[in-house]
Amino acid sequence: MSISLNAFAEYAPPNIGFPSMKEYFEKEPYEGKEKIIKYLKSGKKTYISLGKSVDFFTNETLPVEMGGMTDGEFSWSTSLYHYVERYNLRLPKEFEDKVLSQ
Repeated sequence: MSISLNAFAEYAPPNIGFPSMKEYFEKEPYEGKEKIIKYLKSGKKTYISLGKSVDFFTNETLPVEMGGMTDGEFSWSTSLYHYVERYNLRLPKEFEDKVLSQ
C-alpha cells in the first residue's frame, strides 16, 4: 500500500482531523519546486473519476482529470501538482527528499 500525499482537510471527508493545505503554503517558491511538480505530473494514473477538478480555494476549474496517481511508493490526486505550483504547497519531507535526490 502506498503513502498518500492527500492527507489534507481539503481532500478528506469532514471531521477526519487532517490539517488544511494552507498550513503548508510557502510565501515564496522553494528550491526544487519545479522538479516536484514535474514528478507529480509524471506519475502513473491509477484511476479516473467523472467530474471536474476544482481549486479548493477559488472554485476555478483545473485543466486536469479528476483521479489518482502513484509512483508505487506514494499516491496522490491528479490535481495535487496545482497546489504546489500555485500556492507553493510543501509536501512531506520524505517525499520531497526522494524526488529531489533523483
